[in-house]
Amino acid sequence: MHYKQVAPALLFSLIVVSVSASSQNTPKTHASRKHSAPASLLSQLQAARVTAVPQPLVIGGQVVCKAAGNSTNPKMIALDSRKNRTDIPSANAYISLDWNVLSGLPSKSPDDLQGAPVMVEGYLSHQIKVQTEPPGESTNCNLLNDDEVDWHMYLTNAPNQGIADAIIVETTPRTRPLHQWNKATLDNLVNKNTRVRISGWLMYDFEHAPEIGKERATVWEVHPITRMEVADGSGGWKDVEQSH
Repeated sequence: MHYKQVAPALLFSLIVVSVSASSQNTPKTHASRKHSAPASLLSQLQAARVTAVPQPLVIGGQVVCKAAGNSTNPKMIALDSRKNRTDIPSANAYISLDWNVLSGLPSKSPDDLQGAPVMVEGYLSHQIKVQTEPPGESTNCNLLNDDEVDWHMYLTNAPNQGIADAIIVETTPRTRPLHQWNKATLDNLVNKNTRVRISGWLMYDFEHAPEIGKERATVWEVHPITRMEVADGSGGWKDVEQSH
């Protein structure tokens, strides 16, 4: 009689313990947003690369920063030279990359990929950050005026996400005079449920590798940006330059 009363409770206890132990022994998995790029896409990016030819920063008819910035470090000179290009790809040259694929591009041999013209869709989150804080950046000779610095933007895969989940995309003081980008217009797109499409040059910013998972999702960037578009609500896109 005691056996019949106790057994169900004991059996239930054993089941709970077993399930608990099993869950503790099962590795925890996290859904990754990063997708591996197919070999065909990597080959396409490699074939589409265009060597960057950096340009000086000219303001008011005067050269205020040389083409490669002011760093003396060879790696930084190469990086800043990529940032300081001003060429614009033809409209049909951009290779469309899914946000997840771009954020997960391989870090091995980045020179095989950077310099390809790409476009990626997402949402602007956090803020449009005008890089006027000291000490500035070597790419712009550590200058700090609004027309001498990059605009640092956070492209996320969903609206209103944190910067740890962002791909960094940037305009530069060398490229902005070639466009009619209005910061107030862009500010109105931040943390909104409005999809944007960013086009420009694929670049690997090794300098910020320690920030991955903290202030960015990857060091792959679209930098410099050459075109920004906003979803028009009808399945198409409208150039931001025409929407302010």
